[in-house]
Amino acid sequence: MHNTQVAVNESFGAWCVGQLALLGHVLFQTSGSSGKAKWVALSKSAMLASARAVNTHIGVKDGDSWGLALPIYHVGGFGVLVRSFLNGGRCAVFHRKWDPVAFSKFVYEEHCQHLSLVPTQLVDLVRARCVAPECVDSVVIGGGRLEDRIFEDAKALGWPVLRSYGMTEASSQIATGDNGDGYLRVLEGWSLRLSESGELEWKGKAGLSFYVVQDGSSTGWSIVDPKRSGWFRTQDRVLLRNGEVKVLGRSDHLVKILGELVDIQEIEELVEHHCRCACVIFAQEDQRRGVRLVPVLETDGVATLPPLAGLQRLEAPLYVQSFPRSGLGKIQREKLRAILNV
Repeated sequence: MHNTQVAVNESFGAWCVGQLALLGHVLFQTSGSSGKAKWVALSKSAMLASARAVNTHIGVKDGDSWGLALPIYHVGGFGVLVRSFLNGGRCAVFHRKWDPVAFSKFVYEEHCQHLSLVPTQLVDLVRARCVAPECVDSVVIGGGRLEDRIFEDAKALGWPVLRSYGMTEASSQIATGDNGDGYLRVLEGWSLRLSESGELEWKGKAGLSFYVVQDGSSTGWSIVDPKRSGWFRTQDRVLLRNGEVKVLGRSDHLVKILGELVDIQEIEELVEHHCRCACVIFAQEDQRRGVRLVPVLETDGVATLPPLAGLQRLEAPLYVQSFPRSGLGKIQREKLRAILNV
């Protein structure tokens, strides 16, 4: 770790000690759009409320065992420990460097009944053709979009996969489990509604207390409550129906081309399905069209793009052998943009 980062962490820790509002809270770092450090403050009661709701929702019984293969400095990993604590079961920790074959063996030997993984890990299990041990009752997948093809392949290998939707600000899951139509069942304790612009807003006992953000004040940090009358607004466009939610995409993935809205995430999914590799599309300003779409593909070779035209027309692709990713496998888009200078 760089000396400057150590200094920042030490000053932040010292500041936290003097904040009475932070008592009884766990802080998880998240990425702010400004690039400044931002932490999500989750209370002990919020984490427990989330764990109870998840255990009930996916049918965890008293004494059931968990397998942990996520870092506990992320809410997904920490949440597994809390769920295990509440249901009185043991939690086996996969301490080794991630490897799908070794993990499958670990799950079998430790008799893990419930797992929480990110899409990248499930992709690895599928590609390695790892068959699920019979002991596994549920595999919650969160932290990113899961392709239908991977979902179906994982089910064929015996992994009882449950798609989920959630975020750090919600202590983990908001909705989990679908019937194949894209709608996920909302967990008990959450109230959902649409904002005037069609974005999801939620309220519940498992929600964050506030953000701690880096600012220009004398102390360098401040506490900010992002909720309005208890409601937290996301950037996610969704459909709601009878206790279910379907995520359509993020509002910040919509761009205007020749005056019409175009969904970048939708095009990324089309390219990934066609090229069989990860894709990130960057929007660049263009004097005539308003925006040019520049695709970046994660591949060793050269791929042929699908025949997209009109508003979905793409520029010549860029190729990167390996995208920068977070510890949970999420593509770090801004870091990739800086590397490519696009």
